[in-house]
Amino acid sequence: MRMNVIGDDSISRQARAYAEYRLFAALSQVLDTGRVQNASLVLGRAKSRRHCDGVVCTMTVEFEGGEVTRLRTFGEHPYAAINRAVERFRLNWRPERHDPSHREMVATE
Repeated sequence: MRMNVIGDDSISRQARAYAEYRLFAALSQVLDTGRVQNASLVLGRAKSRRHCDGVVCTMTVEFEGGEVTRLRTFGEHPYAAINRAVERFRLNWRPERHDPSHREMVATE
């Protein structure tokens, strides 16, 4: 698994190191990291008027077979944005079912 943490000039080296730690911890808690080809966090200052002083964190996880999961969060500072991204991933991750007898059912009205 390759991991990348990228931050613009306004993001400290300490915040980037924290992001790398949190990213690896979140991934290893919820899935087999051997299935992950690449994982990245990109941190930068928000460019919208609404979030003028905040930080945007984009987390991307690329799996074997080409599946990609991407999410974006906002925080008042780098650590808040990082924590939101990894916690959202950790709490919302659903492992694949490998039981061939499992079938999804769709309810229609």
